[in-house]
Amino acid sequence: MSTIKTPAQLVEEFKKSGEFDRLRRELLKEFRQSEGMPAFLARVEDIAKQKLASDPKLQFMPEANVTREIMQELERYPIVERAVSDVSSLSNPTFLAGVRDSVQKTLQEDRKAGGQGAPNGTSQVNGTGPKAAGQQDSDSESSAESMDLEDDESSD
Repeated sequence: MSTIKTPAQLVEEFKKSGEFDRLRRELLKEFRQSEGMPAFLARVEDIAKQKLASDPKLQFMPEANVTREIMQELERYPIVERAVSDVSSLSNPTFLAGVRDSVQKTLQEDRKAGGQGAPNGTSQVNGTGPKAAGQQDSDSESSAESMDLEDDESSD
C-alpha cells in the first residue's frame, strides 16, 4: 500500500529524496550570481547600519543578541520577498516542469514500493489523474505552504 496519502507526506518524501535540497542549492546559486544580489546585500547593510545607529545600547550587547535584533529589524522589510520575486527560475516553464517531474517520480517510486502503480500511467500531481470522491484541488494553497519552504533555514 502507498505510504503517501497527504500533501505533507509528499513533501516529506520529496525532501528525503534529496531533490528539495538540490533545487534549493540551484536557486541559491542562481540568486548569488544574479544582478539583484548586490542590491540585496546593500539594502541589508543599510538596514543593519540604521538599526545600529538608532540603538546605541546594541554595541554593548552580546553578538548573539545584536544579531537577533538586526534580524528582527530586517524582517520588518519585504527585501527577501522582493529578491525571491526577481529569481527568474521560479517562473521558467522548464524549471517548473522539472519540479513537476521530480514530484511525479517521488510519487511513482512510492507507489512501486507499495505495490501500486499509478492508474493508466497518470499521476494526480499534475491534475490529470483521476480524483477520489471528495478530494479537493490544492491550488488554493500558497506555494510556500505546499512546498514547505519556510522551515528550511540551513545554508550552504
